[in-house]
Amino acid sequence: MIRTARVLILLCSLTSLSGQIWPKKISPPTGAGRYSRTAEAGRFIYQTKSFRIVTFKKHDQTLMTDLAQCLESVPSALRAIPIPLYAPPEEKRGQILLTANEEDYLSAGGAKNTAGFYDEAKSQIIINWVQFKNDATETSVLQDPAFDLIVHELAHLSMHDLMWKCDAWLTEGIAEYMAASHLSRGNFDFGKIDQAIRTRVTKHSKLGIDGSINLLGLQRLVSLSSKGWLERTANVGAWEALKAYNSALLLTHYSFHGGSERLKKTRKHFEALHQIKTRKQAIPRLISPDNAQKIEKAMIGYWKKRGLKLTFDD
Repeated sequence: MIRTARVLILLCSLTSLSGQIWPKKISPPTGAGRYSRTAEAGRFIYQTKSFRIVTFKKHDQTLMTDLAQCLESVPSALRAIPIPLYAPPEEKRGQILLTANEEDYLSAGGAKNTAGFYDEAKSQIIINWVQFKNDATETSVLQDPAFDLIVHELAHLSMHDLMWKCDAWLTEGIAEYMAASHLSRGNFDFGKIDQAIRTRVTKHSKLGIDGSINLLGLQRLVSLSSKGWLERTANVGAWEALKAYNSALLLTHYSFHGGSERLKKTRKHFEALHQIKTRKQAIPRLISPDNAQKIEKAMIGYWKKRGLKLTFDD
């Protein structure tokens, strides 16, 4: 009887108000790896069902098949989450621009101290190839393409119409959440999200002597504008920049997986954002800076039980 009750509680916790169940595993849609290729003006153009890839060279067939599969899978995975997050550009095919190096990446509009960037005005993702695929070494681990980078930016593209309405931490946190849940080549596992987030946060942190992970304080995090986020990223070191992404990821997890009432609040927040049509309208906040310290304490306690020792900047 106790075991049955636990199962029922688990099922209830995974079910949203609309009756949808939080997804466990998502696989690529049928035919997701298909693409066509053309060349124009010294550039190679790859077309998948939903996206256009512009790149500086002809790429390996296996890589492009995997990339196409990954691209087509992100919208499916985002739509499977029982929160209305999917809001792609209307009547415009999303474009992915692969640049050869850091200089070309910045010239194309990529932001300083980033490896990927979403240009909302052009509905275009810009990726620095040097950061995406390491061709300078034969070590297989380092040579593997950084598909989590593609997933992160594709989450932004798939949320295009919400980007200007969302707090910066929320857009970045959701992109990190999708990247953390991505296994490989368009396969997602939300069933082990705590483990996946722990792995990602640890990988992206410079651990303290006691093994602790220092994060950007939530009061400052939720107060950052999109412009402020980019300026901060551009002007601090890599480890310091990652503090904000880690904080955003953990706060997004807090908002998604904190029980039925918190999920209800998050869902209603996005439903409200979808109703906003002009910049003159007031834009609501999901998390108030006044609640930052309380949430920090809750997050510290939650993740301590799951192997992460968290501290927050003042």
